[in-house]
Amino acid sequence: MTERSFALDTDEHRRWLAEQTELLLRFTAPALDRERGGFSWLDDAGRPVPGEGKQLWINGRYTYSAALGHLLGRPGQAGRVQHGLDFLRTGPLRDTAHGGWFSSSDAPGASDAKESYGHAFVLLAASAATLAGFDADDLYAHALDTLERFWDDGAAMYADTWNRDFTRLDPYRGQNPNMHLVEAHLLAFEVDGDERHLARATAIARRLIHEVAARNEWRLPEHYREDWAPDPEYGAEDPDSHFRPYGATVGHWLEWARLLVQLGAAQGAGSVPDPWILPAARQLFGRAVADAWDEDRGGFAFSTDWSGRILNPHRLHWVIAEAIGAAVALYRATGDPAYADGYRRFWAYAAAHHIEADGSWIHELDADGRRASGTWSGKPDLYHALQATLFARLPATQSIALGLASGRLDTPA
Repeated sequence: MTERSFALDTDEHRRWLAEQTELLLRFTAPALDRERGGFSWLDDAGRPVPGEGKQLWINGRYTYSAALGHLLGRPGQAGRVQHGLDFLRTGPLRDTAHGGWFSSSDAPGASDAKESYGHAFVLLAASAATLAGFDADDLYAHALDTLERFWDDGAAMYADTWNRDFTRLDPYRGQNPNMHLVEAHLLAFEVDGDERHLARATAIARRLIHEVAARNEWRLPEHYREDWAPDPEYGAEDPDSHFRPYGATVGHWLEWARLLVQLGAAQGAGSVPDPWILPAARQLFGRAVADAWDEDRGGFAFSTDWSGRILNPHRLHWVIAEAIGAAVALYRATGDPAYADGYRRFWAYAAAHHIEADGSWIHELDADGRRASGTWSGKPDLYHALQATLFARLPATQSIALGLASGRLDTPA
């Protein structure tokens, strides 16, 4: 497939995207665990990995993805949504004694910590399921109630990790769960129209992007101390951590760029959007491309230091997926053809290096585009790749779930 085939808004590209969506849903079908409930981590061949147990973030994301699949009209996805909702409602991740959900279960070393990161995906799953016509009101309400325990009103941010009975709060603070809670609150706002969702999403974005990233040449710090002062050296002893890697995580700048476009649109529906939002989205995208896109070999490096020097040159699938989403969102918001050009280049790299014949995405590559490991093993995650196949076929001013529920999918002639 030539790069020309990735041109936005062409029937050829839309058909290819639809094929990729179908292949991803088919490849990840075995993740559903009929015997023990929930969804499993998959290996490179698409087989469940029992040793990974059940992860809250994976089960939230798979339930959300199934809701998208159902809204797309794909057979069998309704059963997967209900399966995911039932597991979140009554499975071993749910803590019926103290409330909320455990981070993981059913594996050696499973954690009974309560993390705002995983709870963000419960809220995302319940919101998408509601838009898809499922009864998820109890999960939606419980996720919001539990998240109140994490909310720091003075900082206007979410804390990261409680112990099981919510008596001890870890001093670590992170931007990653807050970014995903912006995503979840924007979707929740589309579900119930409660302005508090929009206010929280705006407050988090203002602090992390308009204040912190803008003062740091648009390199957003990942890690923070208890007082929310950036902690740039956090993680130096474990630089390839899944969720707390050392240095600046470039993919999150791209993810934020997309979310800022959506946030601005949500604000603009009721009044004038904050004037800093779209310029900030453009700056984050530009910084990511300048620091981490490899013009010679293609692909985004995973992380940099605070001067833009590459720390981890590996290419992670979710980073290029978010670059695709950011490029199309900024193109829709600005009409600047440079973003459409970026979209073509990013898809060309993903198709040539990440996507296998069965439609699954290799989660980690080295700088030369060869299969690698170090941060990830297997193919546990559907959410980023699935969304990448849908970004260009739906409005960038609302969530994918609402776009599908509203019948706004752009289908090829």
